[in-house]
Amino acid sequence: MSPPLKCACAAETFEGRDGGVNRPQRRRKMLLRHHNRQQQQQQKSCPKTQRWLTIPSLFACSPVHRVIATIFIGSLLILTPTGEAAAFDTCQCEMCGVKNGRKSMVNGKVIDPIEQTFGDHTTTNRPYPPKDDAHIRNDTKVHMLLSAFRDPRCGQTVANSFLRARHPERIYVGIVQQNLPDKDKFDCISIYCALMQREGYTSCPYLDHLEIVRVDAKESKGPIWARAIGAVMVQPHHEFCMQVDAHVDFMEHYDVALMKMWAMTENEYGVLSTYVGNVKQDLSKTGHVLIGHPYYEIPFICKTIVGGHGVVRNDQATGAYCLPRPHLSFTWAAGWSFAKCHFERNVPNDPFLEGMFDGEEFSRMIRLWTHGYDVYTPHRPVVFHDYTHGRVWQQGRESTWNGNPPGLPFALKRYWSLVDKQGAEKVELGPYGLGTQRSIDQYIDFAGIDPRTSKFLDNDKCGKLKYIPFEEDPNKIHAIMPTYPTKLPGNQSQAHLEPPPDIEDKYVSYAHEMITIEKDQEPTISHERQKQEFGSPPKALWSDLTRKVSEERTKRRQRRKQTQHENSSKNNNNNNEKSTTTGTKGGGDTVSWTETMLAVILTCGVFYVGKELYSTFMETKKDD
Repeated sequence: MSPPLKCACAAETFEGRDGGVNRPQRRRKMLLRHHNRQQQQQQKSCPKTQRWLTIPSLFACSPVHRVIATIFIGSLLILTPTGEAAAFDTCQCEMCGVKNGRKSMVNGKVIDPIEQTFGDHTTTNRPYPPKDDAHIRNDTKVHMLLSAFRDPRCGQTVANSFLRARHPERIYVGIVQQNLPDKDKFDCISIYCALMQREGYTSCPYLDHLEIVRVDAKESKGPIWARAIGAVMVQPHHEFCMQVDAHVDFMEHYDVALMKMWAMTENEYGVLSTYVGNVKQDLSKTGHVLIGHPYYEIPFICKTIVGGHGVVRNDQATGAYCLPRPHLSFTWAAGWSFAKCHFERNVPNDPFLEGMFDGEEFSRMIRLWTHGYDVYTPHRPVVFHDYTHGRVWQQGRESTWNGNPPGLPFALKRYWSLVDKQGAEKVELGPYGLGTQRSIDQYIDFAGIDPRTSKFLDNDKCGKLKYIPFEEDPNKIHAIMPTYPTKLPGNQSQAHLEPPPDIEDKYVSYAHEMITIEKDQEPTISHERQKQEFGSPPKALWSDLTRKVSEERTKRRQRRKQTQHENSSKNNNNNNEKSTTTGTKGGGDTVSWTETMLAVILTCGVFYVGKELYSTFMETKKDD
């Protein structure tokens, strides 16, 4: 029987059936002929002129070609995004260092964001910078003013304010709730507590940060009237104040973003305000911003129109792109505003503007501007509004106060007195009038709007405003809130001092519905990338202050430890002195040297006796 066929690969020899060994040369010739035939077939199927032209021809050619084709196609699959990933995942603006990127634009026109915010850069023409470091401290108190008209979403808004904050312990909320007790079986505080339990809290957190005025909705006299009530809850220790509607959500860590954005105005009297985005399409469930990428589009109010009763009101917002910082504006929006709380104390809402909707925003804008405050459109969206209408619970609840309430004629007199309308009857405005830092005539030149005639004079000023300097009144930052002029409507209470009212469970679900409509997706520009491209205030107002505060904290911590160590050493010395004194007198519990020596001798004796007993026991055991 022939031996089995074996391969000696290194020698290229095979043992045949006859046990002989073929010559290696013959085997090499056979392999060479086979290789040549294979190459000829490949040359026919892979012509030289087409060998590198098409992907199919690459796969039809030699193994080397197939490897090259595989690497090429794999690279294309990795580097070529598809679907949503095909969108830009970084900023595409010139301010981000992108070559030929989009320039800063407002209302379709290229603008200079630095020159048109700070004017000619001279010291005398720049805004007054922040007076302290409150904006970089994590314990700075932020007070949110919120008025709700028969709206259960108020509770979800309050919950959002704590859940989305980086430092929720610094958030405080003042609520003006206008409900019909016989029809609205819900309460803002109660819904907030129920929603926080859904989030995993065993008790209702931050109740001592909530204050509420409950008003019968039948007494309601409009949004300005309600917001004026909320001002009474602004306390002296509140540093920043934010006014929002009762149905909003926030970007994740919005509190830090707002502080940073406010510092970027470089203006102690800066006010951030604009129309806000749509919670349904602009914010993810994780609190990440989905809107405006890759050019960081933001709503920008560029024009006013004549509204009801002939008063001035804001027009719809246009768009701004690629703003590197908040941009100077001539309009203020009631749906969202953020500033130092001395703004609320110096320019409080007028409670006598009863029944007014149109005119609310412009009347406060001209007041704050003449008091020396400046409004800036934020360069990034932070607050998002639930614009949904037509829900079951909303029917009959959204327009109860509309109409012509008895106080409307007097409110209109106050408005025309404020804007100095020619021929109009004038009334005394008290603390709700114009300021003295700037004049109406200066505002007309600044904004191109004449409030006396309600005419919009110049449409080309939008985005191209120049800062108007004024002589500062240092007392403004220490102002106190004016006393509410009449008896405060409703009942005011601290949330932690009384149990939340009973409610119907269905309203908790109605409130929570506001955030269930948020998109379950992530933005094309990641949240972390957005933070990197957010920008930063000048070093003197941010990083230098942060370092200084950190150093102060470290020094305080070291001083506290040193004090504790000194107190501990002092207490030990006092105890030693007391012990020595007591021992000298021979009284108390002090142990003498004689007693100590006797104790040592007794202990040694016990060990010796034990050793001897153990030795005796072992000897006895051996004898046995």
